[in-house]
Amino acid sequence: MITTIIFSKDRPLQLDLCLKSIKKNLVGSDAITITVIENYSEKYISSLETLKSEHLDVDFVKQFDSNLFKCIWTFISTQPQDYPVAFFTDDGILFKEQDVRVICRAMENQPLATYSMRMGANVTRREHQGISFPDRINPNVDKVQIDRENEILIWDKTISNYGNYWSYSHSVDGHVFRYGDIFDWTDTLATLSCHKKIKCKTPNDYESGLQMFWCSTTPWMACPLQSCYVNSPNNRVSENFHENSSGDIHYCSPDKMLDLYEEGKRIDLLKVPIPHIDCPHTEIDIMKGIQW
Repeated sequence: MITTIIFSKDRPLQLDLCLKSIKKNLVGSDAITITVIENYSEKYISSLETLKSEHLDVDFVKQFDSNLFKCIWTFISTQPQDYPVAFFTDDGILFKEQDVRVICRAMENQPLATYSMRMGANVTRREHQGISFPDRINPNVDKVQIDRENEILIWDKTISNYGNYWSYSHSVDGHVFRYGDIFDWTDTLATLSCHKKIKCKTPNDYESGLQMFWCSTTPWMACPLQSCYVNSPNNRVSENFHENSSGDIHYCSPDKMLDLYEEGKRIDLLKVPIPHIDCPHTEIDIMKGIQW
């Protein structure tokens, strides 16, 4: 009852970990499809083939067009229209269980812009260019609700400044959207890109394009009481968005990780030390989970 999309570029070892975490912790339904939209360089093609052989229950789709808007639209248009669509990136980890039935109930019962797996009451700060800022949910009783039955938070994103995590509804890193919404937004972006010089080569470009719809969508967001997904930016594989920090604490060279992967090494999810998560982007020492 949910379609999941993972964006991946030249990170076989991290993608393997991400896939294992989703298979283990995205629960509550047998109707969970996992698709990787990949953009792997020639150097990484062999590792990609290994990934495919080790994850036979995952669909791999080549980013066939330099215009990612069109590629995503083409894929989404083939998916069940009654399934919500969840987005992940290959350096993300679903470190706790998330029941998809809770997501679907929230989507059905509330006028949500998104359900975020990376948000929770534990999120209290954000980092930008190496500087940490407070980023807490505003305790406005009129615009923050707690659903005790489903153990979720529901809030109005406009009580936080735009750009804060608590207002940032249109993310493709641990967020879930209704099919109709994400299809219409992507269709609009793909159409505009055919007539205007709008570049979309990376997931960051796609996410930037989605900000066009921030004002025109419902302000309500939801998340579990405690977050269950985190992005661990241990390295960078894209030349875009250099302001996004990576590898400041637990740097892992993509080349070294490729060598380890091709040697047969894998990261054991259960051995990865997950610290207290107070920021959706938290570098984790994932290499401690390597099975030597």
